[in-house]
Amino acid sequence: MKKQILNTLLLLTITFSGLAQKNQELDYIDYHTQLNQAKLLIAQSKFEEALQIHQKVFKQYPKHFYKDVHNACVCAIKCEKFKEARKLAQELVSLGYSLVRFEKQAFESFRNSSEWKVFEKSYPKLRLKYESGLNHDLREKYHQLYVEDQQVAKNEYGYGEFKNDSAMLALSKRLKEYYKEDGIPDFIHQSDSMYTKYFILYRHYFGMKNNADNTPEIKNKSNIYKEIDALNWKEILLKELRVGNINPQFYSDAVMYNDYSNPFGKPAIKIDFDKETVSPFMCLKPEDVAEKNANRLAIGLMPLSDDNKDILANTWYAKYPFKAIKDSIAKTKGASLLDKVMLSKKIELQVYNSFPHSELDDFYLDDYSQVKEKYSYGFKDLPTADVK
Repeated sequence: MKKQILNTLLLLTITFSGLAQKNQELDYIDYHTQLNQAKLLIAQSKFEEALQIHQKVFKQYPKHFYKDVHNACVCAIKCEKFKEARKLAQELVSLGYSLVRFEKQAFESFRNSSEWKVFEKSYPKLRLKYESGLNHDLREKYHQLYVEDQQVAKNEYGYGEFKNDSAMLALSKRLKEYYKEDGIPDFIHQSDSMYTKYFILYRHYFGMKNNADNTPEIKNKSNIYKEIDALNWKEILLKELRVGNINPQFYSDAVMYNDYSNPFGKPAIKIDFDKETVSPFMCLKPEDVAEKNANRLAIGLMPLSDDNKDILANTWYAKYPFKAIKDSIAKTKGASLLDKVMLSKKIELQVYNSFPHSELDDFYLDDYSQVKEKYSYGFKDLPTADVK
């Protein structure tokens, strides 16, 4: 009997050790990397394949971000897999969705399915569970910190001013104490207005730190910058990214605020008139592009390159009027570069304004359709009509 108990305990020890090791191996950077591939498939209207990736990833990882669950749910709806859509919609309720959120066009066919009635019946209990799980005291604590942060941000001093940075440091120290008490709050995964307020607390910290790091005369004028560095938020947030408590966008947008080196690159659009292609782009030397894309991949962001041009497949850029622009310029006698630009903008605007509701409007994606910075290649050399 004693031997049997020892064997059982040994088996349990091995089992729990294996589970612990498995959990330790989970790295949410891979979670986001896999879902980046799903986003590319969504952009190409390959909803079945995208749904399969989501389902696989959700089984691998216990924590899900609401935007990813939303994307999976809409994929299921477009594939008419309404039972799967219902399960995902129920998870969305647990992540903060109210019934009114399901009135959007993306959920229309789901609302007309028999599974909608099942969902409606389950909704009140799920919503009550979500609401009862909200920690209002915790939310108020961070809200008040945000209010104080805004008061400091609105004063007459800027980054690098001793008075302003001292006040911001005091707020960052309190944030650090709260982090020790609470970890990363659950509302970071959820559809919650507190997300932005919480994010801004980190953004302002890094704005202050990066400004000092890039300006030695500021960095050396006061010992407070040693205290700022000692908070070590960058390393902490990277750890939180890896364990799935924040997402790559939260991390990158925070840590590179006021960092002139822009380690993760600035999204732009490349319009290539020679190849007649449009793609995500960084206007940098090839070696710098490679370095920044390596940085993006290292934290689970999608690279910005021609390889990922499919992310624009269902945006107005997919209908970019290369031929119309070329033909119009070719018929214009002696057109200057400014004439060419004005003509191309007029034709671009016509296409943009006529572009219908896109399937992509139903999803949360890395949206390059609204990126304002554009670079045209081969445009200035487009031939005009001969002047006689």
